[in-house]
Amino acid sequence: MNIVSVKNISGQQDYILKEEDKTVLKLRYKKEVHTARIETETERRVLIIDDEGLLKTKSVLKNEYGIRIGSLNYDNFSDTQGSVDIEGVKYRFMVKNGEVPELNIYNGSRRNLVYSCQLVFDDISSRIKGSQTASLIIAVSWYLFLKGLIKGNPAFNEAIIL
Repeated sequence: MNIVSVKNISGQQDYILKEEDKTVLKLRYKKEVHTARIETETERRVLIIDDEGLLKTKSVLKNEYGIRIGSLNYDNFSDTQGSVDIEGVKYRFMVKNGEVPELNIYNGSRRNLVYSCQLVFDDISSRIKGSQTASLIIAVSWYLFLKGLIKGNPAFNEAIIL
């Protein structure tokens, strides 16, 4: 069972992703400075998660050098489902609000479930809001990309030799 524990502290959000009682991802997101400190079993990174757009906001993921490596778009009039793009690999996500909230990530359609995890909050009064979970969705998607669960089509650039 995959579980994400969510802890809200003033000015920051802490997420811990556990797969079968083993911590595989830690995320500390500070909204004021738009930085996410992400730690996996093999990597430690500081990523920038920022909002872009005027009418329809898009969350953009940048590496330590400010180079864009991914984005998150919510569907129209929804803050619980949308699409994520990490280095050219696109897939969909859905946050199910229920008695036990869940994050599901799909490859293409909703028939191809790639990853699912439960969301556990530190206080019962906390509920999922789209703007609060964007950093979590991007971090879990990035983790899945690193893990190789979601593979993209290789892109080859054409070389012209004169």
